[in-house]
Amino acid sequence: MVFEDIGAWDVLTIFAILFVLYAFAYPQYQMKKVKVQRLSMIKKMEQEWGTRVLTLIHRKEAVSMFGLPVYQYIDIEDAESILRGIRDTKKERPIDIIIHTPGGQVHPTIQIARALKNHKGYTRVLIPHYSMSGGTIIALAADEIIMDDDAVIGPIDPQIGDLIRGTYPAPSWIYAASKKGDKADDTTIVISDISEKTMKLMRKVATELLDGKIEDAEKLNYAVEKLVSGEMVHITPISAPEAIDIGLPVSTELPNKVHDFMKFYRSVKSSVEYTE
Repeated sequence: MVFEDIGAWDVLTIFAILFVLYAFAYPQYQMKKVKVQRLSMIKKMEQEWGTRVLTLIHRKEAVSMFGLPVYQYIDIEDAESILRGIRDTKKERPIDIIIHTPGGQVHPTIQIARALKNHKGYTRVLIPHYSMSGGTIIALAADEIIMDDDAVIGPIDPQIGDLIRGTYPAPSWIYAASKKGDKADDTTIVISDISEKTMKLMRKVATELLDGKIEDAEKLNYAVEKLVSGEMVHITPISAPEAIDIGLPVSTELPNKVHDFMKFYRSVKSSVEYTE
């Protein structure tokens, strides 16, 4: 019989091939299915709100190649996609951007923020959970920031460093250099100089993005310094009431559909369970 010619190694080889095919094909199927669901939900939100809906979501998802989570943050590819989405939107059509991100690179973040600021139609940033660092910079560009009651944004003080020494807030590098004075090593002095220039850039960008939203010059300067100066540590969660106190155009009337949309992002960690 034919089966008598099949040895144990042949069986193991067949199982190995089937496993690899499953590990490759099944996650791809899941990703495609979830993407279709997300796009369908985006279309429903656009029809209901009469806006162009864009998303900037960074999560470690269970649905990925071989089931391995991928760490995500704002990068140049995000900027290219978001800028294309804004550019393809009719000039007067309102834009909503749903943001869920820990932040990311400064260059693409500023590009996205400026493009949103320059859009002729009304713009909103919708934050269901958190929009930290670079995500906050983008939020400042919108005409309105809509946060969930429990959502947070964060300070936008630049983070500067290298692979050897690590990354630290720019104000801390400046403080370290001034504290050491003549005893500061060359690297600390150089990073301190870069930090001062980056702080100047960030103040300029924040002022530019908030222009027209905070009319009083003193209040505008207060808001910029509160977010940029390093008064708060970089991980400080700023709630909606705190953001309003700072002077930002924040409301908490987040549409329920945003939370429904976020359900299509399956988190890697599933230690919390409950019935709905």
